Amino acid sequence: MGAVAASAVMVVAAVAAALTTAPPERDDFRPDVIRWGATTAEMEAALQGKCAKGYKIRPINPPFLEDIKDRQLQIDCDGLQFMGAPRWTEFVIGDGRLKMVWLMVKPEDQDAVVAAMTKAYGPPSSRNSTYIAFAQARAAWRFKPAEILFYAPELDASTTPDFAAGK
Repeated sequence: MGAVAASAVMVVAAVAAALTTAPPERDDFRPDVIRWGATTAEMEAALQGKCAKGYKIRPINPPFLEDIKDRQLQIDCDGLQFMGAPRWTEFVIGDGRLKMVWLMVKPEDQDAVVAAMTKAYGPPSSRNSTYIAFAQARAAWRFKPAEILFYAPELDASTTPDFAAGK
């Protein structure tokens, strides 16, 4: 391989590395502490000082996430500030990586939350008796219990069917 070809290969490799390690796109609605793929230890560090009444890590047995090979844990954060109020938030970790977040709200928050989600993500992708989904942003409003779902890209196939009409 000539010097020019070797230089081109190095440039392509550098660009590919930069693209794969780039920070996630800006999301003005989703809490900043959410980092898909973060380890339990990384999430603990990220949550320091953000859970007003502390947090607890507990096993989820049996796991509800699909394809768990080792174990599923949940970090229960009491008091994460979101939309002007402290919220109970559940960070779901499957096989050592953050995969899903449930952020509890009140039923009366629905109009304000869905309006904020629509402003951030555009119109809902679907709506059924359980969810108002924003699949384009991997987020949804859940009616009962009233909560907001955020999920990692790797859960698309197992999560988006829940948003189908008639569900």
